[in-house]
Amino acid sequence: MKIIVIGAGNWGTTLACLLAEKNPVSLWTNTNEQAESINSKRENIKNLKGIKIPENVTANLKFSEKINDEDIVLIAVPSSKVRSVTRELKKVLKKQIIVTASKGFEHTSFKTISEIISEEIPSSPVIVLSGPNIAREVAEGKPTKTVLASTDIASAARVAKVFKNTYLTFEICSDIKGVELCAALKGIIAIGVGISEGLELGKNFTGLIMTYGLREFKEISEFLGISEKTIYGIAGMGDLIATCLSTNSRNWRFGNLIGKGKDRDSALKEVGMVVEGIQMARTIVELEDLNITIPLFNIISRIIFNQNDNNNEQLIDCLMNYKAN
Repeated sequence: MKIIVIGAGNWGTTLACLLAEKNPVSLWTNTNEQAESINSKRENIKNLKGIKIPENVTANLKFSEKINDEDIVLIAVPSSKVRSVTRELKKVLKKQIIVTASKGFEHTSFKTISEIISEEIPSSPVIVLSGPNIAREVAEGKPTKTVLASTDIASAARVAKVFKNTYLTFEICSDIKGVELCAALKGIIAIGVGISEGLELGKNFTGLIMTYGLREFKEISEFLGISEKTIYGIAGMGDLIATCLSTNSRNWRFGNLIGKGKDRDSALKEVGMVVEGIQMARTIVELEDLNITIPLFNIISRIIFNQNDNNNEQLIDCLMNYKAN
């Protein structure tokens, strides 16, 4: 048995390194050049510079090798790429377990990652991996926990056993959609915290954003039918706090650059990776007409998509006049 990790970004590469502790891992890349570079240098210079890749990890061009019946497939690509990847996968899969470490959802259909995968490959059990997992910290050997969420608890238990390693332990739950929506929602608050700190509004103000952000996080989550247990678990509040506090979070870094005066495209280019919180912000703009009171989420979304010179005033006015229920 081997683990196939599809996606050689920072999170996919991190997971490949961790899981190679006890299993052979095949890390699928987009190009032969990237695969050859990883294999020869034992480092993903573009996405995870400075982290040695174990010999038990072999980089291969995606879909260039056979997937055996007992293999486990782990998808770690941007949410916008999940459907195209799964359409390719369904040509070669039977009933292999699929784990998704991709965060976000399909904006056009409002379907979560697991729903997309199940729609394309209904024969495979799908498990969501999500939690307070900043890739750089995990890659450096700093311990954390994560959630394995699935309606197929037996498959989730098998994955937890196979994936078990020194630095990452697992909780298992059945609220798969709740875990995924929490992962998507937290990015907007982290962007807001980054904007605030880029504007140098101070830690007191950061505390306000996180407090009112959590309130609106709960408001949206309950509207979408997410259980309170998931909201306040490590896949909800735990992931939210980690993402807001870490300067390695791509959502925080993007927001920080916006706060310092960069335009959206320049900030994205400097981050150099997909920022999933932007996708969720786009949907929040469309949810504004619904009966949900989320002024902070709305302001952060407007700052992202309608940038001007009064970001400072918009954020301050929103929070200083915030009326919590």
